[in-house]
Amino acid sequence: MHTGKSIKVMAAFLAAALLSTGCSDKTASSDVPSDPPGSEEAAESVQEVDQEIEKTAKSVQEIYQEIEQTVSLKSPQCMDEDFILNYYGIDTAGLEEYVFSMSEDAAQAETVILMKVNDPEDLETFADCLQTIVDDKKYEMEDYIPEQFAIVEKSRVQTRDSYLWLVISDNADEITDIIESGLF
Repeated sequence: MHTGKSIKVMAAFLAAALLSTGCSDKTASSDVPSDPPGSEEAAESVQEVDQEIEKTAKSVQEIYQEIEQTVSLKSPQCMDEDFILNYYGIDTAGLEEYVFSMSEDAAQAETVILMKVNDPEDLETFADCLQTIVDDKKYEMEDYIPEQFAIVEKSRVQTRDSYLWLVISDNADEITDIIESGLF
């Protein structure tokens, strides 16, 4: 089974090989076609490989289920779109898919948020919203629960392609590994 990274590397090599075959014809000709021979086939092959890469990414819900099965989360509760909009100003209509999980226990900062945006140009706006969540949790925990504040302090919003995520947890590294392996 190939990982997402090895598929991308193979796609790059395939595209380079196919494109270079169209450029390797050394015969001189005054009638140079606008598209080199094989360029249409090369483009189709690259598109097929890109589609195959896209198929290998799991949905954010599948990734979250894997996190739940692998990592012991502290009283996780998935929030609905009304909560997300009312408390954090995040309009889920701009998201293709999302999981927004927070600990029900107010004494726990644990949060796992994974989103795929509809429009990659909105990525920064959503990242700013997630950073606000980090800042709010720091403020909530700083003077009251120092050990949870330390966990929040280590967290950061991460983005890649059309995805962004925030993990606030003692198990942040393990959860992040699951997310990254599920997406790429």
